[in-house]
Amino acid sequence: MLQKDLILCKTRNLLNEFITPITAKADKPRRKFLRQAVGAILLSGSLIVTEFARWIHDDCSDIFYRLKRLLNHLVSPHANLTAVVKAYRQAIAGYIQPDTPIIIDLTDLAKPRAKKMKYLAHVRDGSEHKLVAGYWCVEVYAHLKKKHILPLALDVFSIADPTVGSQNLQIYRTVEAVHKAIDGKGVWVADRGFDGLNSYETWFSLNCNFVVCQRGDRFVVAPNGVRIVERDLIEHLRQRYAQANLPTNIVFSKVHLPDNPKPLYLVASWRPENEEPLILLTTMVVENLEQAKQIIWYYKQRWACEEASQFLKSRVGLERFRIRRYEAIQRLVILAMFAMGFLTWILLRNKQLTGRIFSYTSRFRKKTKFVYYRLLDGLQEFARLKQLRIGEKLFEPLLADFQVKKATKTRRHEVF
Repeated sequence: MLQKDLILCKTRNLLNEFITPITAKADKPRRKFLRQAVGAILLSGSLIVTEFARWIHDDCSDIFYRLKRLLNHLVSPHANLTAVVKAYRQAIAGYIQPDTPIIIDLTDLAKPRAKKMKYLAHVRDGSEHKLVAGYWCVEVYAHLKKKHILPLALDVFSIADPTVGSQNLQIYRTVEAVHKAIDGKGVWVADRGFDGLNSYETWFSLNCNFVVCQRGDRFVVAPNGVRIVERDLIEHLRQRYAQANLPTNIVFSKVHLPDNPKPLYLVASWRPENEEPLILLTTMVVENLEQAKQIIWYYKQRWACEEASQFLKSRVGLERFRIRRYEAIQRLVILAMFAMGFLTWILLRNKQLTGRIFSYTSRFRKKTKFVYYRLLDGLQEFARLKQLRIGEKLFEPLLADFQVKKATKTRRHEVF
């Protein structure tokens, strides 16, 4: 009983502590909606409104009216969450340090059977490796210590939307908003999909540090002023290292782009089982082997983005929404970002609570390295066993509420 009260009280306090600053500038109905929706999405593990609405306990006599209220918040033109997202980033910016990896990627929200959804466009389905109908989503995560992941942006967009302009413009808007919110801290890490002049111009204009994986076919200018393809340069460096009896598994050199004199550094690494080198371009100074290894370490942290994306799709239902409105889809994905942000908030703020929630985790999740699966499993199992819902007090015991209502009805009957 004491453990139940501890988990209930601590979780309720942390959710209140997490939600209050980011909804400070929202109106009262919006604050109530965000409090209830974030908690209900976590407990239900779904972005389908009819599913997470069952986990909300309020004064509505019929669930139909609750669904209507939730849908109105998602589709209303007055329900813009831009200010709330900005407040969320400012609230968590303190956890980001100058050397924190900021991972950016593009993911697909595939809807292969959809036909009448607004601004539906073609995306590349990563699991099926083919073009299907759907939307793109710009993901930005901060990789903190102990593999804690802070989502900073989940911006859904469609090329068919006239306000987007292009994919590069949308990426620029997202990078600029996140960069401003975190005060320019962190090191941006991206895969080879961001190896384009538009991406570099974005980071150069914002004066960001970055580590970007290269395709290898880009021309760079070597220290001697020769314009050379990256793959040819690293092969030349490897031969020089071999002649000097130096380790040839990692090579590096100072370079710059042909159209930009800003100094950059090229780092290449070979694995024994792989003949293809990993080629990285960075703004960070690389003058010795240890610094080169640090750049490779930064790129390895990018895998956390893939794990976070897979977690959101499999356990929060990022692709499994049943709503047609383009604006409502964008807001649902923002709610998913807040939900994962709250799980990170628990990990950062209360180790004791984290351990107690882990005790409710299924034995099949005990050895999972990505702790978010264990944390969400434990939270959902605790809510199921204790029959909790999201109400005015955030986490409420459902049976206790029924008993209070029954007692109230009895007293009224006695009075009358």
